Amino acid sequence: MLIALCDDERAENKKLTALIEAYALRSGCDIRCRAFTSPSELLGEERFDLYLLDYFMGEMNGVELAKRLNEKFGGAVTVCYLTNYENAAVEIINNRVYADGFLKKPVDEAALYEKLDAFYKSSLNGRIELKRGGVYETLYAQDILYAEASGKKTVLHLFGGTRDYNRLISELAENELSGAQFFRIHRSFLVNMQHVVGYDAKSVTMKNGDVLSLKSKEFQSAYRRFIFRNG
Repeated sequence: MLIALCDDERAENKKLTALIEAYALRSGCDIRCRAFTSPSELLGEERFDLYLLDYFMGEMNGVELAKRLNEKFGGAVTVCYLTNYENAAVEIINNRVYADGFLKKPVDEAALYEKLDAFYKSSLNGRIELKRGGVYETLYAQDILYAEASGKKTVLHLFGGTRDYNRLISELAENELSGAQFFRIHRSFLVNMQHVVGYDAKSVTMKNGDVLSLKSKEFQSAYRRFIFRNG
């Protein structure tokens, strides 16, 4: 797992980098961390599996940086905010603004390691490898809005566009996209519940504005369970 740490306080970067390296050594997990003091510098890099972002920085705050990262990579990056401001933590929880979690500063070692445990497992489960033509492509589950059946192919709707694969949607639902975050709402649609923004008795609305037909009577209870576990 590749971690990007961005905090404009060099001392904090040094401390957290040492804690992350100690965690990797102790746990035996394949984790590498790079520290940045400048959001602009981080924006010039390739994608990381996890971003630990200071909530308040002089050049650009953490929310704006996360927004820019999402725009750059055409999907939802995994972000955990670092903050010593209670109000910021409350805003993250209530509004879920580009956030997958937060750690209160000064960061507690046990709290950090608990987060790393969860994010490491998620990073392993979140990578999907699919063959397109003669080439295997690596995708991130969090970048998939939904899958749509198209004959003997499946079209994946991503934040950055669409890609079609020579796989039946039923095969993906039982294998690569069998995680709890995906749900079959219709014979033709498999949605990523992380990116559902609304629903009624007949349809589900996705984050990109697409409205999909809903046929499953179990969707509402499944979605509520998902929100309860991940909200």
